Amino acid sequence: MVRAVKSKPVRSLAKGQRSILLPGPTEAEPWEVWVLGGAKREPQIVQICQSPLENRVRGISTLALPVAQVFCLPLWLNETDTRQFAGMIPLQLESRGLQPRNEPAVFDWSVVAQEETRTLVLVGVLPAALPPELHAEAYESFDLSARYFKLAQNALTLWREHDRLVVALTRGANLVYFQALSEGEVTSRIIQDLSAVRATLEMQDILTPLRLVVAWTPLKPEERIALKGAFNVQIVEEEGPPPEAPAQPWKLTPNAIGEARRSRESRRWIGRVLAGLLVAYLCVVAWLAWQYVQTSLKVAELRQWQDAHAADVDTVMSGRSAWKQLAPVVDYKYFPLELLRNVQAAIPADQLHLTLFECDDQGKLQIRGEAKNVAGAFTFYEKLKADPYFTRYNLQMGNPRPLPNDLASFQITEGSHAAP
Repeated sequence: MVRAVKSKPVRSLAKGQRSILLPGPTEAEPWEVWVLGGAKREPQIVQICQSPLENRVRGISTLALPVAQVFCLPLWLNETDTRQFAGMIPLQLESRGLQPRNEPAVFDWSVVAQEETRTLVLVGVLPAALPPELHAEAYESFDLSARYFKLAQNALTLWREHDRLVVALTRGANLVYFQALSEGEVTSRIIQDLSAVRATLEMQDILTPLRLVVAWTPLKPEERIALKGAFNVQIVEEEGPPPEAPAQPWKLTPNAIGEARRSRESRRWIGRVLAGLLVAYLCVVAWLAWQYVQTSLKVAELRQWQDAHAADVDTVMSGRSAWKQLAPVVDYKYFPLELLRNVQAAIPADQLHLTLFECDDQGKLQIRGEAKNVAGAFTFYEKLKADPYFTRYNLQMGNPRPLPNDLASFQITEGSHAAP
């Protein structure tokens, strides 16, 4: 693994590049910043930092969590439809005590192998609590470090993270198991732990027969002998490969960071809504002010016109008053004979006859008559009121009075009429 670090740390990424923060092999160099993609296809390590919070690379960044901070759970699911896995896996986590009480479990999974009726998946689960240094909101995504290395097929691979050995096992070319070991060297205890892991996975039909053991860290002669005796396969020592992005990233964002991002997004939306309401309020106020100014200008203009034409307005008002007084004399609609003609036109055939029609000098009407029955009197009265000719009159009729000959006597009067 090439570890030539540039003297000046990269502060921004070029187009198509992304940075990966990986745990280093020792506590002296605990974190390595790698840049992937871009014009230079070969991955480059550009910075060594003591904490994820000290990463000075800005852009699309992924924090690859150490193997020691992620629980590994390989599962056989009796289902081949991957759409069902998201609902099945939480039940498996709960049955194994990996489901937190007060918050949802943070997990992701990938398919390792698929048979006719079942599927083998590898599930990575975050613990309920993580070290504070891993709660770094600047990172776009969170994943597992073991998924960023190309592993040999059907192999057991060992390397160091933070002075501790970690192990990854593959089924075919796919990662099927990972675990942080308790020590930094291959001791008898480590051999026992690795043998137990291998036996357990083979018993569950999760692991296929191992083809070789790969070590990305120097081995002492006694360590090689111990590994050879425990697994009876080829032991290969080689330099660790540079990282490469997995085909399907995992989403292992800690709950605290997810909640902080949701709160920040909520505040951002609230700010946008308040800003929108403020803009709308200012627009309404500006519109009202503009309307007020326009109305004031029109009122001032009308007042100027009124002052300039005061004499003409007085002449018109005087003429209107005179016309109101002369209307009953000069307007034919007020002539008694015209009124009588329209009253007679409203009389239903064979329903009633008039006994009195009067129209005085003030234009007041008085109509009396005898109807065939009370209903006929009311029908005549309603017809007069509905006649457009009499809309200017305030016609009123009391209750018709029954007569001995079964007729109904009625009287319609008008107290005043509207101006023409």
